[in-house]
Amino acid sequence: MNAVLNVTAPVFSIVLLSFLLAKSGVFGPSTSDGLTRFMFYVAIPAMLFRTLATAELPDTVPWTYVFAFYGPTFLVFGGTMLLAGFYFRWPRRDHGIAAITSSYSNMVMLGFPIVVTAFAQAGAVPLFILLACQSTLIFPVTTWVIEVYGRDSGVARSSAGRTLFNLVMNPVILSLLLGVTANLASFEITGIPDRVLEMLAAAGPACALVALGSGLAQYEFRGDIRTAIILSLCKCIVHPTLVWVSCWILDVPTLWTQIAVVLAAMPTGINAFIFARKYDAGVAVVSKTILLGTILSMFSVSYLLSQFL
Repeated sequence: MNAVLNVTAPVFSIVLLSFLLAKSGVFGPSTSDGLTRFMFYVAIPAMLFRTLATAELPDTVPWTYVFAFYGPTFLVFGGTMLLAGFYFRWPRRDHGIAAITSSYSNMVMLGFPIVVTAFAQAGAVPLFILLACQSTLIFPVTTWVIEVYGRDSGVARSSAGRTLFNLVMNPVILSLLLGVTANLASFEITGIPDRVLEMLAAAGPACALVALGSGLAQYEFRGDIRTAIILSLCKCIVHPTLVWVSCWILDVPTLWTQIAVVLAAMPTGINAFIFARKYDAGVAVVSKTILLGTILSMFSVSYLLSQFL
């Protein structure tokens, strides 16, 4: 139990402290925005690049591992689309918002601090493999559901080329690609550049947690929360359960299974809120789901780590 508290207590304490400081007015909306930009464009890419450039990569891409995680992910994605249509009675265009809300994990702001703290360097490669695939796989499908399946003439559609360009130029994806390239080319990072990357990378986890806590303070948690509760349960309970079963069926190594399940148990990532804002669909529900899911993950992730550590 002490091992679990050593991992989860500091992480969620920083989130809670940041939340309370934002609610009290010490942190303003610009605090979360500024830290998120620093984390997204500088600290996290530095950490990802440095770690992958020096990590021991597998000889081949572990497609079984990728499928063990993203097979259940898209099962939840599709199931929530059906739920949105037949139970929530949402319009077709909004089905994609419900789907990404129930299947897109907060791997960057919450997942990687927990995995790095709990599993140390051993968790780096399995974490980054899933991190590299998440936006690459889910963003295009969500965009297709909203812009094509939804067939709302009032929504400006993005070209396939533009969507691909935005994915490749995403700082997280780009740093992953550059890190793997440097590793395969045996490019060594030494001296001052390595020290700079190390210092920036060290700032990543704390900045991510402060940005998350102060960002959550901006969300409203009033009115009907039934839909948010259902989506939170899909994300924090159903998703990790299906991933656990999938990893067991496909005989994924124990450590990699544990990391996959922990990441699946993360609450909804901020990008779901960005999609909701972009298309002006389900913004209130998504914000409530992120807040509720973060609270729920405090217990679900703690339980999982108590089984794994």
